[in-house]
Amino acid sequence: MQASAELVQKGDRLILPCSDPAVPVVPGYRRYLVGLDIAQSRDRTAYSVILDERVPRWTTYAQELAPRRRVVVKAEFIPLMSYVDLAHVVQNLMMQQPFASSGYLVVDAGGPGRAFCDLLNTKSVLHTRMQIVGGDNENETKERGVTFNNVSRNLLLGTLNSALHTGELQIGSFAKRTELQAELEAFELSVAPSGRVRIDGDMADGHLDMAMATAMAFWLSDHRSVGAHVGESRLRGYW
Repeated sequence: MQASAELVQKGDRLILPCSDPAVPVVPGYRRYLVGLDIAQSRDRTAYSVILDERVPRWTTYAQELAPRRRVVVKAEFIPLMSYVDLAHVVQNLMMQQPFASSGYLVVDAGGPGRAFCDLLNTKSVLHTRMQIVGGDNENETKERGVTFNNVSRNLLLGTLNSALHTGELQIGSFAKRTELQAELEAFELSVAPSGRVRIDGDMADGHLDMAMATAMAFWLSDHRSVGAHVGESRLRGYW
């Protein structure tokens, strides 16, 4: 047993070193999921960051993974600016640690988000494209060789709501925590005569941008593009 060994992080992998060849090393992970909700006719873009980790630890004679932990560690607005300038801001954000080595970005690619994602490509900013659609399901489409993840608003928000109620997702302490909670509490569920469930909501001063960015980040935390299985990681890009 080597309980005193310190965790080593390589990319998004967490390793608990062990010199005993008879003891299997059980790799965990620590990654950051960034959801970016692009402003269209509104006055601000929002982003949210979720820390997602499973940390290896020692039992008496072996290693095991602690339970999965997902927590919102930041939610913020970006002031109104051109999409060219916004792409530069997002590039700078994703170049900072810990995002540069263990961060994954999902972007609202609906409407002007399509062109914005193209701008991110010119800056070598790796990202997953999401289009928020109607209905209750999700699917993938390809255009120009680019994958778009079409995810229904009901599925996105319903999954987020369930995770918050079951404790799968927690809200940490950060400057705009109160504002995010207010947005999350503004969502309302209604059932149409046809039986279809709809989740919607709004705030007096605008749409629920931080909440949507959080829902996108939570969706990304289980998406195959981030190597959701323990011990797997996608090839990182370069700037």
